Amino acid sequence: MKIKSLITPIGNFNSFYVNSLLVKLVYINNLKSTYKSDLSLQKIMSKFFSKGGLRKIPECSPQGTPFQLKLWDALIQIPRGQTESYSSLASKIGFPGAARAVGTACRLNPIPLLIPCHRAVKKDGSIGDFALGKSNKAYLLTMESK
Repeated sequence: MKIKSLITPIGNFNSFYVNSLLVKLVYINNLKSTYKSDLSLQKIMSKFFSKGGLRKIPECSPQGTPFQLKLWDALIQIPRGQTESYSSLASKIGFPGAARAVGTACRLNPIPLLIPCHRAVKKDGSIGDFALGKSNKAYLLTMESK
């Protein structure tokens, strides 16, 4: 496994690779990473945080249950600048009534930002929780809506 560091406007991450595929991004917030900079992912994330955003996420290999993988794929399909409710996502992936399980799968998302769990919101439109903090979720949603 290779580990590299990544700096973003919302904080620092360590990126983990297996066989050259990104498998995990770990948020370390303002801690300084001791790993070598992830230059290729840094370029990708610069596009993510730019006005145009990413057209396509890089090839990655998140590890999860079949339910989680199905949800994470559905999250990737939500266009930048749009959101979808936890309950709507649950129905979309074939599990109506499983909104809380969707929230849990979002919390366990191993590749935040690239698998955009921040685009999942409560049924009433409020932003809900976020593994990287509510203020970061609000920042990301605002950034993507511009």
